Amino acid sequence: MAEEHDGEVKSYKELNVRPSRILDARRVARNLRPADRREIAAFTRESAVRVLGDGILSSSPCYTITLSDGRPIGIFGTRESDHPESALVWLLGTNDLVTHSRTFLRFSRHFLEQFHEKYRLLYNVIDARNTVHLRWLEWLGFDFVQEIPKYGVEQRKFILFRKYV
Repeated sequence: MAEEHDGEVKSYKELNVRPSRILDARRVARNLRPADRREIAAFTRESAVRVLGDGILSSSPCYTITLSDGRPIGIFGTRESDHPESALVWLLGTNDLVTHSRTFLRFSRHFLEQFHEKYRLLYNVIDARNTVHLRWLEWLGFDFVQEIPKYGVEQRKFILFRKYV
């Protein structure tokens, strides 16, 4: 399914996945999916480019999804938590991820398995309005643990999700 080129880029048909670079934050933020932009605004007063940049700097690993022309369309990764063997897992992207959803779905399981090699528990919260990501998380086998009626700066409904191995 995936090929490694120079040990860094993995190719999946029309999409590539490589380690993130800080410049990817600006490029993805410019074209962020409206639902992802709403989720950021509901959670924090920080800009999308700041949230993505902080995500890149604080996550290990952190990957950028690009089209075959090299244009970044999504960023994802894990950030260690205070609990041993657990990490926050996150993803933000552009509408191109939805356009290429079949390929994205295929390789997302591979990366989930890779993350679980390091962490037994992956978790985070998601804006309840972000239905595309909710369906994706369900497809990946995450459990929806708890609704949080008032969360973030906008006090919106978020959902805590997790997956154990």
